[in-house]
Order: sequence, then C-alpha cells, then structure tokens
Amino acid sequence: MPKLLLINPAIKKTVLGNTRATTWPPLNLPYIAALTPPHYDVQVIDENIEPFEFRNADVVGITAMTSSVFRAYQIAQHYRSRGIPTIMGGIHVSMMPDEALEFCDAVVQGEAESVWVQLLEDLESGRLRRKYRGDWQDLDNLPLPRRDILKNSFYNWGSIQTSRGCPMDCTFCSVTAFNGRRFRRRKVNSVIQELKQIPQKKILIADDNIIGHGRRDREWTKIFLKKVIDLRLKKIFFVQSSLQLGEDPELLRLAAAAGIKVALIGMESVNPASLQAYKKFINLKHFHENRYTELIKNIRKTGIAVLGAFLMPDDNDTKAVFDATRHFIQSTGIDIIQTTKPTPLPGTQLWNTLMKDNRIIDTDFPKAWQEYRLSRLVYEPKKMSRQEAYQGFTALREIYYSWPKTIRRTLNTLWTTRDPITTLIAYRINASYRKAFFESDHFRQYRTNCS
Repeated sequence: MPKLLLINPAIKKTVLGNTRATTWPPLNLPYIAALTPPHYDVQVIDENIEPFEFRNADVVGITAMTSSVFRAYQIAQHYRSRGIPTIMGGIHVSMMPDEALEFCDAVVQGEAESVWVQLLEDLESGRLRRKYRGDWQDLDNLPLPRRDILKNSFYNWGSIQTSRGCPMDCTFCSVTAFNGRRFRRRKVNSVIQELKQIPQKKILIADDNIIGHGRRDREWTKIFLKKVIDLRLKKIFFVQSSLQLGEDPELLRLAAAAGIKVALIGMESVNPASLQAYKKFINLKHFHENRYTELIKNIRKTGIAVLGAFLMPDDNDTKAVFDATRHFIQSTGIDIIQTTKPTPLPGTQLWNTLMKDNRIIDTDFPKAWQEYRLSRLVYEPKKMSRQEAYQGFTALREIYYSWPKTIRRTLNTLWTTRDPITTLIAYRINASYRKAFFESDHFRQYRTNCS
C-alpha cells in the first residue's frame, strides 16, 4: 500500500498567539484525502499542532499560503532531495507556479479536487506533468472531507465550508483569483450531513460570507439555520459575514438560535477614501448612510459578538487613522478586533499595483514571503513612514488591550449580548490576540507605556 503524506506547514511567526483558541483543522487536505484511491495509506502532518518530523512516504502533497510557503519549500526539499515525488498546491503556489517548481516536482493551480485523481494516475504510470490546473467545480460533486486523518483532539474548533467564490473583488483579497467571482454553494442537506460528522462542538464556518451576495443566498442561509435548529445539533459557530447581516431581523434571530456566537465582519477602514480604494463598496454605502453603529448594535443585541477586522494604513490614511479607528471601536462596542496591514499577496490587485510601481521593499523571494503574514508592512505607505505606522498600531492595541479596557469591554459584551458563552468566547479570542501582541517585536520596540 503506497503511503501518501499530506503536509500543512506552520506560519512560524503568527499574529494569533494561542493555537488552542484560534487554530482550526485544515479542510483542503481532508478533501484531497477523500478523493485519493483507497489503495493509498493517507497520513497528515499539520505543523500548527505538532512539530515536523521526517516520515518516509511514497508521495508527498504540501499546501501553503504565502506566509507559510517558505517553510513549505524547506519541507519540500527534504523529500525531493530523497527522490520522493513532491506535489505542491494552495493559493500561493497557484499564483506563483514557476517559483514553486524550483522546489517540487509538480504543482496544482486552483482547486485541486478536479485534477487530483488524474495526477495520481499520471504519477503511477510514470507520466507526471509539471503543472495541473483545477477547475471551479460544482461543490455538490465533492465528497465529504475525511476528518479521520486528522488529530481531531488537538483542535478546539472544527471547520466546515458551505460555499466558495466571491463576486466582490476587493483589491487586497486573492479569493476571487483562486476561487472565482461566481458564488457557489452546496446543498443544505449535504452540509447538515457533514455537520453531524464533526466531532467538535465549536465550529468555524469557513465561508468568506455566510449570508452570500443576494436574496437567494440569504434564503439558503435561513433554510440552513432552521435545519440546525430543528435537528437540535447544538453546535457553537464562528462565521464570517458582511455587515448586511445586521439588516435582516429574521436572519439574526435564526443565527442566534442556531448557535452563531461570533461573526467576523470585514470593517476594513473608518476612512471612506480607503474603502473606495479597497473597492469595499458595501461598507462604503453603509458609511455614507451612517448605519455602521446601528447594524453592529443589531448583531450584538441578538447575542452574537462582533469581531471587527481592520486593514490599515491605506495610501489614503494619515497617522490620524489609528486614533479614529480606536474611537470607532469604542463607540460602536465592537467586541473583538483583528488589526492587520495591507499585504500585497500574489494574485491580488494590490500586488499587481505595487509591483508595477516598484514599491515592494524586499524582493528576495522566496525568503521574503515570511514577512507576508499580515502584521508587517512590506512597502512604504504614501502618507506616513512604516515606523509611524508601527507606532500607530502599537498605541492603538496597547490601549485596547489594557486591563481596564479589557474588563470594561468584556462586561459590555455580557451586558449587550446577554450571553455568557458568547462573552467567554469573545474574551478568549481577545486574550489570544492580546498575548500575541504583548509578545511581539513591535510591542517591545514601539510601546508607549499606555498599558
């Protein structure tokens, strides 16, 4: 029985800290395992929960994001140098296939499910090609992912995906390039069947937007939530959504009843010029209608904590954006924050623009990819220096994560959501981000003693 070893390399330096609070099992490798012919012995190494140790194998498959791809290349070389066929895939490799082929034998560009069986047949017959390109498939043609290959007890959260693709085409996001602009969704019953198989009580729904992008998608979400309620699955969910979640009272009622406790909302910026530059037009509409506070309040008062994700500085931002963002967070009662820097990931419009304008500072790739982990500026902003940006970030988070602010925020979450479980989850996620921040090089270098 040939051995297939699938590897998920770690991001050695992360902005998330405590992996028990913020690490979810990968979904791509269990999907690949489910499509692998039964005569293979499939094993997985997820370096986020266990240290990498060389295991012998007949073929190796490695996935990677941009922030982890340098580590992925190191692992690939371990196997390729021993004559073991090494295949790489994932979003970074899909955008930079020729770079990846310097370290492996073949690459899969795009969604691998449509070409994986053919790739293995080619390998077995000695006809392995250098490049394979996956199609954007109907998701109902996919098998259920094989979670039996994972060390499930190490993951505090489970994960599931109900859709792929996004029509929004934000300048900083590579989802459109990888999964396409057409929003594709699975049948509700298939999702429910998979949910019943997930051992964890807490589950990340890994869709980029749980409510989708139109009336039909929103109705799908309502049907799904009603099924969860009727079947009494009693799961706790973390979802990603647009701010439009707060516009629909029935949807919010169903979401809370089904067990959604945290919704990550891509706020991105409090500067309308930056929202315009990001092509975040939904948020820009709400901003001009002065509805941010109302919609956030609607979500929170149903018992769902809001995790506001902010991306700054944009080229339109001055140093004032950090204080403005902090005041916005405090005034709206956002329960958790995720603050990252615009990162020109390959495949994004931001990458194309900055490369064209020769603004990327370190182009010593692939080593330089280690800095592409959303916590570093890899180019100079137009209206402030990188050092000024780091100082602004540090001051914002130093105040936000101070103990007085943390206690007040936690009590506010409990008071508004009226849900102790929501409050506890929000506190733990905040604590994970807080831990990562206070252990970071940026805190040691730029701290202002506000904490």
